[in-house]
Amino acid sequence: MKRHWITFLFALGSNLVFAQTNFKFRPAAHSHNDYEQQKPFEKAYSLGFGSIEADVYVHNGELMVAHNREDIKPERTFRKMYLLPLLVNLRQHEGYPYPGHHKVQVLIDLKDAEAIDLLQKMLKDHKMELQKVDFVLSGNMPKPEDFNTYDKILSFDGRRNITYSAENRARVPLISADFKEFSSAGWDGTTPLSTEVENKIKTFVTQAHQNNQKTRIWGTPNTVLAYQTLQRLGLDYIGSDDLDKLAEILN
Repeated sequence: MKRHWITFLFALGSNLVFAQTNFKFRPAAHSHNDYEQQKPFEKAYSLGFGSIEADVYVHNGELMVAHNREDIKPERTFRKMYLLPLLVNLRQHEGYPYPGHHKVQVLIDLKDAEAIDLLQKMLKDHKMELQKVDFVLSGNMPKPEDFNTYDKILSFDGRRNITYSAENRARVPLISADFKEFSSAGWDGTTPLSTEVENKIKTFVTQAHQNNQKTRIWGTPNTVLAYQTLQRLGLDYIGSDDLDKLAEILN
């Protein structure tokens, strides 16, 4: 049975409903490994990030948020750190996560294959409330031909080297790639990219947009030049571990 909204508020504290007097929505901002922030969810949410990322494991029948299995702590559950704060804020903003009727993407990196079934059950219990949240699964995903066996509250993070059927592509709103796919030399974010690498990224973005899919590249540096370059090249989501720095650039 669902817990009452008042129970949410008392259990989690009033700090989950954040003051929005100077709120600015930043749809391209992606909080990479958000759970490692000093204030998971809260920091990215207060800055209006369009996407927030969490890695999840299964431990004692519960979805736990951690970067590595050995980092699991009993109090760091996906329900407590992400689902319940979302539910509280959805009620505050007419069914939307943010004021101004803005949605949010929650990118969930499945570290255990069995996590998908636990997650689906948890989210389906709140399906009506969560209509304006995009839950996109990454990591240990099922095969594309199995996507449609899962509830539509879940969608999937695609890869540029996979060809999806039209039916499966409808469940893939996002295409992600490792920066090394565009440049094996890597990038420190302090010098401009070559024209060749920029053109590869532009092609990636163009092809995804032709399929009505958004784009993300992981493994990019946390520098001002990197943020500005990725923004100029049309990436839909720009990841960062330094949330304040990225928010300033995307102002």
